[in-house]
Amino acid sequence: MTDVAQRPPAPPGPNDPYGQVPRGAPAPPRPNDPTTFASGFQELPTLPVGDLRPAGDAGYSAPRRALRRPWVVQLIAFAILLAVWQYLTVASDRVPSIEKVVSFMWTEVTGGSHGGMLVGEFWGPLGLSLQRYAIGLAIGIPAGAVLGLALGTSSWVRGLLNDTTLVLLALPAVVWAFLASLWFGLTSTAPIVAVVLTAIPFVAINFSSGVRSIDPALMEMSKAYQVSRRNQVVDLLLGGTLPNAFTGVRLAFTTGWNSLLIVEWFSATAGVGWRARLWYDALRYAGFVGWILLFVLLITLLDRLVLRRLERHAFQWNQKPTLSFAEDWGM
Repeated sequence: MTDVAQRPPAPPGPNDPYGQVPRGAPAPPRPNDPTTFASGFQELPTLPVGDLRPAGDAGYSAPRRALRRPWVVQLIAFAILLAVWQYLTVASDRVPSIEKVVSFMWTEVTGGSHGGMLVGEFWGPLGLSLQRYAIGLAIGIPAGAVLGLALGTSSWVRGLLNDTTLVLLALPAVVWAFLASLWFGLTSTAPIVAVVLTAIPFVAINFSSGVRSIDPALMEMSKAYQVSRRNQVVDLLLGGTLPNAFTGVRLAFTTGWNSLLIVEWFSATAGVGWRARLWYDALRYAGFVGWILLFVLLITLLDRLVLRRLERHAFQWNQKPTLSFAEDWGM
């Protein structure tokens, strides 16, 4: 049998005046061909537009498509968490059941009696903690932003304070909590200072990174066109640092809330952290778990309802938010 590659080229057919084109050579342009330009280049055929998803996605069944929805995945994760909690309740006497925790927190909210002289308190400790938290962030975030802009724009400031800021960033929130408790004792100042000291390094480092990521050619062009200093700062400097700034602010919100809880746990006489420790020392684990869950729920709602909406609003002109549940899961 003769190999196909070694066969001689076929003679030109009656309908092919151009003959056989050698292997690997481009086909010559044909006259009166609507896809042939005057220069001799031929237009590539247009591919049919269809389903651009991968071939495997088109064959997904309805349950698999439902599992790719973010809210379905969240519901499944929540159900697994409740199942694990219920199992631990059965396996150990020290883990309170879901019903006990809900009942205990309802007594706290309504101000009912927990037996003896103990009565429920909810809105007072919660309001005090949120007040301390807001004051700390109102001081820490602007201070960190100013420090970050200085680190990013001035090589002298960066050489002086960059290493110090990185060391402060490496310190965990519990260290700031203990230092604030040591410095200010059982006062309302200690939680506020802990939140401030926790927020500043995260905001500063991310602002500094955002400033240094701006294309220097844009700065030179703004100077060449004599753009005002205000527009350079607002439109170019702050606008270019928005992605990094939101990352720093979100980290400041999370770590600041953790630092607040630790300070109130060890050196406060009121607040969410103090209330959780009260029931822990009293061996009322339903109250301890209830206040800790409230602590987690508040920071989750703050991130979902406030920070993510602000992020979408800030990036609607340019790009998607920096964190997306669907993108994180490859959906």
